[in-house]
Amino acid sequence: MSGNRSEFEQGLAEMLLEDKENVQRVLESASEESIASTIRMGVEQGRQQVRRRKSRLAVHMTASAVIVLVLLTACIRVSPAFAELVREIPGLTGVVELIKGDTTLTSAINHEFIQPVNKSVSKNGYTLTVDGVMADQQRIVIFYTADGQGVSEDMDITDYKVTDGYGEPLEALIGSSYYAIGHTELEKDDATSIHDMMDIMLGEGVPVPGVIRFSLKLGGEWHEVDIPVDHSRFEELREEITLNKEFEVGGQRFLIEKALVTPLQASVTIRREPDARIRANSFIKLALVDEKGRRWETKGGFGMLDDGTTTLTFQSNYFEKPEHLRLVADGLLLSLKDQKFVINTETGDTLETPDDRIRLTNVQSSSSAIELSIEATRLNELEQFYGYWLFDHKAVFHDASGTEYTLLDHDGTQSTSRGDADGSGFMYEAYYSIPNKPYKQPLTFELYQYPGYVEEPVNVVIK
Repeated sequence: MSGNRSEFEQGLAEMLLEDKENVQRVLESASEESIASTIRMGVEQGRQQVRRRKSRLAVHMTASAVIVLVLLTACIRVSPAFAELVREIPGLTGVVELIKGDTTLTSAINHEFIQPVNKSVSKNGYTLTVDGVMADQQRIVIFYTADGQGVSEDMDITDYKVTDGYGEPLEALIGSSYYAIGHTELEKDDATSIHDMMDIMLGEGVPVPGVIRFSLKLGGEWHEVDIPVDHSRFEELREEITLNKEFEVGGQRFLIEKALVTPLQASVTIRREPDARIRANSFIKLALVDEKGRRWETKGGFGMLDDGTTTLTFQSNYFEKPEHLRLVADGLLLSLKDQKFVINTETGDTLETPDDRIRLTNVQSSSSAIELSIEATRLNELEQFYGYWLFDHKAVFHDASGTEYTLLDHDGTQSTSRGDADGSGFMYEAYYSIPNKPYKQPLTFELYQYPGYVEEPVNVVIK
């Protein structure tokens, strides 16, 4: 037994050493500016393709985001208990790679908060194996391995389903991030096995099913595994704090209703008092901070901040057991309501805008739709990390005759973000589709959100 433990630990040490050497090569070949730019782009691209309210979110790791994980590789540590599990279920080796950079999952692993599954299904030379699952009242993480010829080429995974044991979809945000098993880029391209995880953030009040049905399409065939979830592992592990505390920032009033901390996620429910003039878009650098200055950053949330009540999610501090906790932010992103954006889609001109940084930049027509590209340029450091809903979901607009039309919905709003070409700041570009109709120009839209902010510290005691 001791020989096996030594062999595993030696393998883990070799893996970390290899990653450390890779980090050094990256740092030697890249400037400080390019690394910072890459990290910024990776963070922003992870926020693209967000679907509104109760829709699902599919987040796929992009090449520019990989460096963020590489730089954090050498920080990972696993407990002897988890090492024992790896020996029992070899597929769990991939968990070490997948949780890099996620302090919550790393902490959970080191507190043995994982349920081994080790269930497989094979069809036509392809195999789906669910290696393990983590679950609490707010978040479920499924770790799995896919094997088969060319799986790494097909792993821009969109063909998956996550339901309860009766086939009913879960009301949740779902993300994915994988790595191919291989040592060089060429080997990864030809890899026949990948490790992946499905990260599922449940909507508020959505119960964790006793069985989760995970389906993945490999080689054109659906592979389906039923995953039993042991509720006894987490049902008592929660800290709920009733607050009802008011605070104000930028003249906008908010009420923190409650906080919930579980092993895989912390959440804070906030209600905003209505304001007919100003739309609150997002807090700036929102985090939970304890008495030692440790920060747990926000990961997003459910609902739009200006809609009334929203649940904001954070990395969890459950296993750290802080004595005191505060909600902090550097300010608030906000914009005026009822602002017109007037364009001519025949000439490509922007005729009216509340901010001259926001303009129509491209118009492309097809038989059924007109595609619009709208840019917000010269964004500063505080404005750049938010994915603005320049137009509301399925917003109504009208032409010069007063006829009303509705934006088309092509799987949510698509957007990109990058540095301005002239180095003057950052650029955010959103893409929208409208019906291809014989409009009487110009067309008038209402800007739902656009860049603007107030710097004013937020510091509210949670406990």
